[in-house]
Amino acid sequence: MMVRNLVWLAVIAVVCVGLAGCRHRTQVAAMPPMPPPGEVPLVSAPEPAKPPLVASVPVPPVPLPKRTAQPKAAKPKKKAEPAASPELVASATPPPVASVIGSLSAGGDEVTEQKKQAAEAMAEVEKRLAGLAAATIASQKEGLARVRNFLRQAHEAYSSGDADGALTLATKAKVLLEDLLK
Repeated sequence: MMVRNLVWLAVIAVVCVGLAGCRHRTQVAAMPPMPPPGEVPLVSAPEPAKPPLVASVPVPPVPLPKRTAQPKAAKPKKKAEPAASPELVASATPPPVASVIGSLSAGGDEVTEQKKQAAEAMAEVEKRLAGLAAATIASQKEGLARVRNFLRQAHEAYSSGDADGALTLATKAKVLLEDLLK
């Protein structure tokens, strides 16, 4: 039994020495301390050079493309054609009876009044265009071309029976002509 106690004692001693570890440790060389930073003089950035002032140069107006006079194509004369007859469809129902109210119209007196106003407005613009001085015509070519275009469209609307459109276009031509002559 004594041997057995000695064996246990040896085992316990070895375990204790093993757990305690080696006392000899190598020390890592410490880095030498950094010297304190010295004062670094601050350098100020140079002031930016002032850009030279650029004088504004007037820009000449861009000329608009000139319209070349194109010969107007002759409109073919319309041949007298018989009025197109409505398609006849056979049906078992009798044709509708004429309405008791009659046909509706766009207001006869109002339309004739608008036609009269449109004709007067077109005549007034044409009269003012005919009385323009040559210097005004030369200096306002583009604007006068627009006035004549509105007037031409007004005549077309008038001949097609659109009194309201003709009056509107004639009024546009009149207002534009007044603006040009100011």
